[in-house]
Amino acid sequence: MTPTALSASRTELFRPRFHLTPEATWMNDPNGLIRYDGRWHAFYQNNPHGSLWGNLSWGHAVSDDLATWTHLPVALPCSENEMIFSGSVVHDAANSSGLAAPGEPGPLVAFYTSAYSESHPTRAGIQAQSIAYSTDGGTVWTYYEGNPILDRDSKNFRDPKVFFHPETERWVMVTVEAVDYRVHLFTSSDLLTWEPSSTFAHPEVDGGIWECPDLLRVPVSGPGARPGQEAWVLVLSTNPGGPAGGSGTYLLIGDFDGRRFSSEGSPRPLDLGPDCYAAVSFSGVEGDPVLLGWMNNWAYATQTPTDPWRSAMTLPRTLHLAATVDGSLEVIQHLVVPSEIRTLELGDGAADGSSESTMLDAEEPFRVRGTLSALDPQQLVLRFADGSSQAQTLVLSMDAQGRVVLDRSAAHAAPFAPDHSLSHPYAPRVPSDRVSYDLIVDRSCIDLELDGGRGVVSQQIFPGGSEVTVSLEPAE
Repeated sequence: MTPTALSASRTELFRPRFHLTPEATWMNDPNGLIRYDGRWHAFYQNNPHGSLWGNLSWGHAVSDDLATWTHLPVALPCSENEMIFSGSVVHDAANSSGLAAPGEPGPLVAFYTSAYSESHPTRAGIQAQSIAYSTDGGTVWTYYEGNPILDRDSKNFRDPKVFFHPETERWVMVTVEAVDYRVHLFTSSDLLTWEPSSTFAHPEVDGGIWECPDLLRVPVSGPGARPGQEAWVLVLSTNPGGPAGGSGTYLLIGDFDGRRFSSEGSPRPLDLGPDCYAAVSFSGVEGDPVLLGWMNNWAYATQTPTDPWRSAMTLPRTLHLAATVDGSLEVIQHLVVPSEIRTLELGDGAADGSSESTMLDAEEPFRVRGTLSALDPQQLVLRFADGSSQAQTLVLSMDAQGRVVLDRSAAHAAPFAPDHSLSHPYAPRVPSDRVSYDLIVDRSCIDLELDGGRGVVSQQIFPGGSEVTVSLEPAE
């Protein structure tokens, strides 16, 4: 049986409860994430006509709690000569664009990449930045008559992320020249006319292309932090060159003065798993940014066995920086976990050498928390099975050197992504013989928080069983 030959009932059992998925079509990058008027909006790359990449448009879903989502009609449909690639949404509260009628509330403005077809009469094969706007809170969108608003006559200029910088009273747009490995920044007073401000490159960011940049102001706390301290974080996705192979996402900590981003540090993985790409933040959020990523990998995205719907988003996560006693900054991420999920506490893995196990319903989301030890190595094992099938196993282990790896090589009912089975190893910055874990299982979606949020792993699994046995066992 090939992965795409699984029955419709089986693929619906793969559909997670608390991860955003398309109803019956293709999904990739999250776009236009915004919290507006008390509601979370997630737009996303969507093929409204099929379960494979193509006809790219912006799908749209809304949530009151980041856990359950309601689908709305396609927000920005493609046309024969233009696909709607990734971008962002801002609330133009002061109506600086003039796109709302005088005296009316400021509009929501969507920035996206116009990916023009090779048959386009004036911009064949070009990628340029365009806008649409909504005056009803994000349901109905109007394409701007003056599109595109920013054109470099490039075939790989894309993914505009826009935010307001109050210190300079300017809007900032962060984009990429994908195959030139350059971030290009622009500023504007009205969201319509943009001036180039700077470019950024980094020799240690690997990958065939750069995509989906985001520039975040992040609070800093911890024993070495100064009052009111903050830093800027640039998020970049690369394909390939990801931490676990295939596509992936990195971040760089630095500074931003309203025009130029600078960083002297090395890139750090945002996620150590194979299934987190194009992660970007919600606008309209105060304090710690909230990010959402595409829970898939370009190395095998079209083979995920969930036809006709295909792909999910990760659980949302908050991003924070912690200053250590020596003044260096640690990245801390916390998964936003729905309160309805059942929690199983397994405690300290070094307590003794015995094995303990609990059986759960694999169709119901659950959470497992505990601690792994390098002193008395044990591993967390999840076995998915029913009375008539061989078990599929997911293994979380810590080796004698203190490195933690999530292994999904045997977690699928049919062969899937055999070259991308392991997460990138997590090793504490300060050597430790114990690492805490918080593992969320939502059917086919695995989100793992390690060491108090110092490491995060996103992985898909496609097991066949309706029951799962959770065991803490001696490491092999």
